[in-house]
Amino acid sequence: MRYYVKDSTLVIEGNFEAVSTGLNGGRARVNYLFNKQVPRTFNPPNPQEFIKEEALKLGLETANFGLLTAVKMEYLQVIEDNYLTAFVTAGVSNGSEFRAKVGTINIIIISKARLSETALFGSIITATEAKGLALLEKGYNFLGTNTDAVIVAYETDSDSDSGSENEDKQEIPYAGSSTDFGKKITKAVIKGIKAGLSLRGE
Repeated sequence: MRYYVKDSTLVIEGNFEAVSTGLNGGRARVNYLFNKQVPRTFNPPNPQEFIKEEALKLGLETANFGLLTAVKMEYLQVIEDNYLTAFVTAGVSNGSEFRAKVGTINIIIISKARLSETALFGSIITATEAKGLALLEKGYNFLGTNTDAVIVAYETDSDSDSGSENEDKQEIPYAGSSTDFGKKITKAVIKGIKAGLSLRGE
């Protein structure tokens, strides 16, 4: 896996098995994950088509999952914990009580270790729980915004030199908050959201 920021977009390259709750989401094997910064007034007639067009502009012509955010990439948080890497962009100017202002919390979780089907989908729940906890601990009275999204992926070509000697050779069966993997997700998401919001003065 490698990642970089290009044209106000976080791009993550690799060979991934992934699930996404984003606009072009679902479950697929993909080569790219991206998080595109858009204007605060963003309101395209066809968001799914916009995602496709932006991917082509970035040169991502093979399978991909994309997310959109009004948060500037300078506030991107990258948290690494052994075989897990979390990418978080956080803004809360539209708390999810049906408010109209723009703001999004996007979370991308990458594992070097293979994830079972249960762990792959369960990670979305754990990341969402952690997001809500981070917001409550920051003093907010809501658990997210109405445009939040999560991507969870594992590298299909990870080798024993890229992380823990044992963790990335074995399939992780579960991702609940009490598991080792779940604890890593919780810690990384809370840290990323709090740090990102603090940088934005939120």
